[in-house]
Amino acid sequence: MSRGTPASVIPARLTVAELAQAIGAHTDAVAAALEERREPSSPSDLVSGDLAVSVAAALGCEIVVEPRDLALEHLYELETGGEGTESPEGRAGRLSQGVAAKLDALDEMIEKVSEHWSVSRMSLIDRNVIRIALFELLEDPETPTGVIVSEAVRLAQTYSTERSGPFVNGVLATLARAVRS
Repeated sequence: MSRGTPASVIPARLTVAELAQAIGAHTDAVAAALEERREPSSPSDLVSGDLAVSVAAALGCEIVVEPRDLALEHLYELETGGEGTESPEGRAGRLSQGVAAKLDALDEMIEKVSEHWSVSRMSLIDRNVIRIALFELLEDPETPTGVIVSEAVRLAQTYSTERSGPFVNGVLATLARAVRS
């Protein structure tokens, strides 16, 4: 990678084939790098963000994991009993720490617009995706609303159920109108 070229941004979990595509490498080269590390290497096998960064570096590419994915992963770990889980650095850390610090206020706002859904009834992933996006809507006015909502829908579609994308989109559309109008 030449100096000054931005790194590709990837989700926290992706398949071997998706990693190959993200770094512009042949799937066989990525598979070989994974096999050297004694990791699963078929095109449909999932690769963690840390492993993907390592494999990409070995192949001469620079990638970074999307901060929202890392924040979601950290909030998931905290909510499933991972006390003592180290907060990610940078933007991901600011997002996850911000959500944790304002959790009650965020949940109250979410419940006001979620018809027939308490936050506690929402899937763990969906509620944390909505929390992250709402925190961004409130605290990051430079990031366009459309970017925040579309990234939240991507997270929901990637890490939750088939119906999560439309659900998250609906809740966030209402929240965005309320907090950014």
